[in-house]
This record gives sequence, structure tokens and C-alpha cells, in this order.
Amino acid sequence: MNGLHLNGNDTEAGPDASSLASDASSAAHDSSGSDSDSSGGSVADVVSDAISEAAVDATATDSPSETEGGIDSAAPKSAGMPNSTDVVVDPNSVHQLIAGFGASSAWEGGFQQNSDADTLFSTTNGAGLSLLRVRIAPDGTTGAGEVAMATAAQARGARVWATPWSPPPADKSNDNTVEGTLTNSQAFANTLAQYVATMKSQGINLLAVSAENEPDANVSYESCSYTGATLASFIGSFMGPALDGSGVSIIGPETQNWCDFPNYAPAIFSNTAAASYTSIIATHEYGCTPPSLNAAVKQVMSSGKQFWETEIYDQTSGDDPGMGSALRGAGLIYDALTIADMNAWHYWWIYPNGSGNGALWDNGTKQPAQRLWVMGNFSRFARPGFYRVDASGPVPSGVSVIGFQNPSDNTIVVVAINTNTAPTAISLFVSGVEWPAQVTPWLTASGTNLVAQASIPLSGARFSATLAGQSVTTFVGKP
Repeated sequence: MNGLHLNGNDTEAGPDASSLASDASSAAHDSSGSDSDSSGGSVADVVSDAISEAAVDATATDSPSETEGGIDSAAPKSAGMPNSTDVVVDPNSVHQLIAGFGASSAWEGGFQQNSDADTLFSTTNGAGLSLLRVRIAPDGTTGAGEVAMATAAQARGARVWATPWSPPPADKSNDNTVEGTLTNSQAFANTLAQYVATMKSQGINLLAVSAENEPDANVSYESCSYTGATLASFIGSFMGPALDGSGVSIIGPETQNWCDFPNYAPAIFSNTAAASYTSIIATHEYGCTPPSLNAAVKQVMSSGKQFWETEIYDQTSGDDPGMGSALRGAGLIYDALTIADMNAWHYWWIYPNGSGNGALWDNGTKQPAQRLWVMGNFSRFARPGFYRVDASGPVPSGVSVIGFQNPSDNTIVVVAINTNTAPTAISLFVSGVEWPAQVTPWLTASGTNLVAQASIPLSGARFSATLAGQSVTTFVGKP
């Protein structure tokens, strides 16, 4: 079978790097290996570029010095076979393309400290986030503080995209920024087209624009209500034509939760024009759980479009800057990528506006919470253009394992999440015809934030490690 299996099953024969780069010119979710035309977006071009850029990112992030546990690709290797106790990472069993990991700066007036830009987006000394979601205000602008944040993110290799919470009040049924429905679709589409041009004049080359934040929500803040059919009609008849030729992709429906997603995504596919213009299907996760192969998700997987999670946070009450919240976040990422085969994942805010765990910074300490660094265990190493690959076998109880590969240079990235309080031993085997001589573990645990540990040599394509209790460890190696 050609192309990628995106339903959690292995491919019968994995593609080599050149075929993966070719596949990346289409959107990630193409289980048949065929192209899908997306008239309104540039994601396919961005992904194709990311394949070649991924090798540069891997060089920057995955090759620390010998004193930091670096990778010696010239070390001798010997062939081997997996043991019955090994977790097998199989680069030949390819799942979805990775588009990135990010967060939102909506309503935020700029970085609290200049160094925060590196903390968030640097692939050498930060979390390496690769996506930033900015707010389009009802007047069709993004505030100067957010533009400055977007500029800094873009300078560090991240891509910027934007979401409107409400159209201009004059274009709505209630002349208000809260709730109501869109009544002047052409005017709002023109506003979004002008927004893209304005951001470009400010040096921000937007990756995508969403049609609406949570069209299904009933809330008391900036919002606009759509049904699945009315949102699809707006995209297909107004927003798509207005943005056509801009090089900017369209995202929809960005529903509030998995519960409502089946009422909106199929409506986009049922509208031929909307389906053509929409390059990225997206949802938030504030309710229900990631479905495994329900009809709506199957439709996305077979469509040739990317599938993004665009907002969620740890909703456990109370401030938790430590590993408790961080591990809950890691679990959300793991589920989105392995159950729903999502291409991108976003936390909600960068900075908090009150108590709780809604942001990557902690409200109490005013410092980055460990949930940021756990995101970094994914985002700094599984860069845009990487693919998720199969990781299967006897995973220890309390541990989750997910694998990635860069098709440009075959760099392997394995993220192991240990929710156990005690250290947990694990043995991993990298299948295929080549494997790293050694891997560098990057650890996030109590008191440790994404720190390189001593390298671990592979023998017969196998290595063993002891995962610290309550930790996330990323193993990185290049053949």
C-alpha cells in the first residue's frame, strides 16, 4: 500500500527518505498516497520545506558536545534482533507528519522578559516551540505586543497563524462582539484578507488563518455562533475566495471539544468549495476524549488534510508548576498524536491571567512551569517535517513511548513518559538497516528542565535506560 497508514496501523513497507520528502508535498493525512488539492493553503509547500529544514534543526538540537553526551555517528555497530522484552521503534512503520507544537499569545501584550523568546522558541536553549497562535481582534488587527512576539517567534524558526474570536460587531446580528451570528460575510472575508496583507507588511508571513474560534461555544467573551453548515458556507463562498492566492492556509472548524467536532468537520467536507479551501482541520479538546477512528476522524484521515489540536490546558484546579501538571500535559500530547494521529498540538496561553494551569508560565512563581519543558521534550526534537513512527512492544506499566524520525537524515527521536513515582527500567530496539551508534537522553523531572544526560551506546541496535520517576525523557540519535 502506498503512502502512509494514519489509522495507527503499521505500513507494510516503510518509505525511504526520498519518498517521504515526496509525500510531504501533499498534506499529511493521505492513507492512499494520493494528492488532495487545497486551493486556499500553503501547508504542503511549508511541509516540503520543513523536510529539508529538519536536518538543520536536528543538527542544531540533536548534536550536543561530547561533554553533554553527544552523538558519535562513527562508532562501530553490530547487527541484532529485538528481545521479547524490547520496545521496538520501527522507522519503516510510518504514521503522520509532524507540523509542530505551539501555544497562543492571545490578549498578551508582549514578552514579560526579552529572554522569554528564547525560552519558548529556541532549539538550542529553549523548548523549541514551532507554532504561535495569535488573536485577530474584532477590528481586524493584532496588537503591537503580539506582533512583537510573533516577530521574535518567526525569527527563531516558528510559524505564526491567527484566529478571530469575533467578526466586527457591524458584521453581526447583535452588533456586539459576544455571541451573535455573522450577517455580512463578504465584509468579514475582506477584513481577513486585509489582515493577512497588513501582517505581511509588518514582516509576519502567516502560515494560516482560522475561520473562527470555537463556533460551537456559548460563552460571555468575544465569540460568534455558527452551525456546521453556516461555517462551511462562509469558508467556501467568502473566506476562501478572499484569501485565494495569498499563500495562507485556512483552518476550520476549531470546535470547542471532541463532542461537537462531528457536527462541524463533516459539514466542511460536504461543502465542495469549503473542502477545497480548507487545508487544516482543527479542534480544541475541552470535552470528551480523542476518538479513535470515528466517522469524523476517519474522514479527516482520508482527506489529505492536516489535523491539528489548537487549544487545551491542564484543567486540574490549583497552581501546579511541577511534574504533576507536566505529566498530564504530556499525556494529552501523547493521546492526540497516537489516538487521533494529529499533526500539531497547542497549549492554550503562554502567560497566565490568574490561578490555575492555563498557561506555560506559572501564576505563582511567574516562571516557566515544567509543562513548558515537557512540551520541549516533543517540540525541540520532533521538528516540523518529522514523522511519527511506530513504537510497540512490552511498554512497562505507567510508561508511554512514542517515536519520531527525520526523513532527511534518519534521526530517531523517542519520547518516554514515566508516570510512576519510582524509577522504571526500559529496553528499546531500533529496527531497520541503520540505527544510531548512541543516543542522548534529554530529561525533564523534578528539579530538571530538559537537560542532556550522559549518552547511551547502542549494541545490536538496542539500548537500555532507567527512566527517572515522574519524568519525561527524550532519546535522540542519528545514524
